[in-house]
Amino acid sequence: MEYNNPYNGSYEQPKQQKRPLGTAILIAMTTMAVVIGLFAGVLIGGRTLSVSPKTAQQPEIAESEQQASTDTQTAVSAAPAVTNDTSGFAYAGQYSRAQVVELAAPSVVGIDGVFEQQVSYWGRVQTYEQPGSGSGVILTEDGYIATCAHVVDGAKNLTVTLHDDTSYDATIIGTDTRNDIAIIKIDATGLVPATLGDSDMLTVGEDVIAIGNPLGELRGTATSGIISAVKRSVTVEGTDMQLVQTDAAISPGNSGGGLFNASGRLIGIVNAKVSDTSAEGLGFAIPVNSVIGEINDILSYGYVTGRAYLGVSTQNVTLGGFRYGFFGYGGGTNCVQITEVQKDSAAEKAGLKAGDLILSADGKTVASNDDLAEIISSHNAGDTVSFTVRTGDEQREVSVTFGEYVPANP
Repeated sequence: MEYNNPYNGSYEQPKQQKRPLGTAILIAMTTMAVVIGLFAGVLIGGRTLSVSPKTAQQPEIAESEQQASTDTQTAVSAAPAVTNDTSGFAYAGQYSRAQVVELAAPSVVGIDGVFEQQVSYWGRVQTYEQPGSGSGVILTEDGYIATCAHVVDGAKNLTVTLHDDTSYDATIIGTDTRNDIAIIKIDATGLVPATLGDSDMLTVGEDVIAIGNPLGELRGTATSGIISAVKRSVTVEGTDMQLVQTDAAISPGNSGGGLFNASGRLIGIVNAKVSDTSAEGLGFAIPVNSVIGEINDILSYGYVTGRAYLGVSTQNVTLGGFRYGFFGYGGGTNCVQITEVQKDSAAEKAGLKAGDLILSADGKTVASNDDLAEIISSHNAGDTVSFTVRTGDEQREVSVTFGEYVPANP
């Protein structure tokens, strides 16, 4: 079952936009040129938050491996690793709902910010700013916080409000859009980190509580329900994911908040819901076990290691027909054209050049930027893939070995 359009009675990522600016148009329209530096895998997953912050270990990072990031990111060299220690997990403690909320609520925060949005009207791009809000979960006592990548995507500034109403400016450490995970940091100490559970041990019918910031105004709201399904395959904004399904009430603004089990342990990061008016109680969360590796990579390096990277900018084109933005007609063949090749990239090493047309890759037709992005994201750095490329009247096969996506130095 796929839910591709969150604004067409289907699947919605519930980041609350307080004053929407034509959101449906923002999703439907795109600019002609898209950067496909594309790294394989980024927008939720898990393998290491700690049951006790005292047991968290510092990752061993060589100085040469410490990686600075882009303007919206900050390099991290000594952030504590997080682990989902499962010793004694199996129903080690079954608490009342009130006790679960008492244990977990202090680790959940509200996130507010100003977001830059672009709208393309027949080739003319206009940029707007609008406020938005979401939720987050504290990972460490010194201010590292997990949320969803779509909660912070496009943020010009972010403010985190704690359970005690204290507010702090936040910095984006790194994001993984393939898994919809992001890490942000506030300058604070003595925080209450969430205790992680083992999402692989979840069973259908198990009691859970979601805590978040619905509507961007009701921070600390707790809703209860059960696990409706585990490893539910859904498509979110074109990205295939396996998520935990719950009937706990999920609303816009809940994204990035926590889903806790009856032991008060974090077992999921809330990230989506079905928004069809004929459906109720269909919420989803990223299981922590599926993204712990990504979280620790971001904590250690500021990005997720091992993502495939091609190193080109492309635009959608139609051969023998007419194409403008999303619109292609006239009996032509849709493909993508390389507009720029980055120096020393995998594309340059393979001999790809600006002006080349990419017709297919990895045995799959490339009819749009999105197709190319999906193919690249399905691979890891070091994978070799065959591209079918057209240069002028010549068509040829090109073998490309993907590089690794590493954010540029600020």
